[in-house]
Amino acid sequence: MNTQTNEMHWSSANVSPVLDLSLPRYNQNFVVLEGDSDDTLTFGLGRSSAGYLPSDSGTVVISADEHFNFLQSLTLNDQVVLSDPMGGEFCYSITHMDIIDLANSTIDIYEDVDELKLVSAWPFGSANAQTSMRYVIKAMKIDTLILS
Repeated sequence: MNTQTNEMHWSSANVSPVLDLSLPRYNQNFVVLEGDSDDTLTFGLGRSSAGYLPSDSGTVVISADEHFNFLQSLTLNDQVVLSDPMGGEFCYSITHMDIIDLANSTIDIYEDVDELKLVSAWPFGSANAQTSMRYVIKAMKIDTLILS
């Protein structure tokens, strides 16, 4: 049986890596692409251009769909490290986990708060990717990684 799918491939993508995201406790590493369009999120994690870069003072927002299913394993005080192409390393500690409905609220972005928000569709593994429900993890910037 010959079937054809309409999957996108890296060679046809208009995406570029902007950060690396790692979770030391879980030995997980991800490339973060610039932008959070549907096309970008097809390939992986995307940094919202509405947010800030980790080298700036402001909210960094990184989104993904099925690539973020691991978020359900994270706990309070887990640490996330973002690395930029210039060699900068930025550490965050998870402080909040929420489920929000984008039909009734927004993901707040602040220009003077050093925080990271990881956003995924809710529920995890949902066949309905168009849901307005989002799982949001908030992490605050810390000076150094605290190994536990």
